Amino acid sequence: MTVRACQAAGFTPRIRHEVDTVLALVAAGQGVAVVPQLGMTGSADPAVTLTRLHMERRTKVAFRSGAAAHPAVAAFTAALRACVPPDLAGTGSGG
Repeated sequence: MTVRACQAAGFTPRIRHEVDTVLALVAAGQGVAVVPQLGMTGSADPAVTLTRLHMERRTKVAFRSGAAAHPAVAAFTAALRACVPPDLAGTGSGG
């Protein structure tokens, strides 16, 4: 996604390092990172300080018009909503 976002902005980044998790670079003192809360599946390295930012991101589910009642679409959206922690769920319509 980062490469695509850069390309959309008119340039291609030169990748110098790849890691399994950006937090490994942060723990090694090699930078800072913005990490989605849903991406945090465990405890961070003790060398990393996580600070909650006052920003939000809305995610939408796309499906064909009229398909909302289809059992697979309904099950998929219900499963996604069940995975979101209550403090991140928000109250907006259109889910």
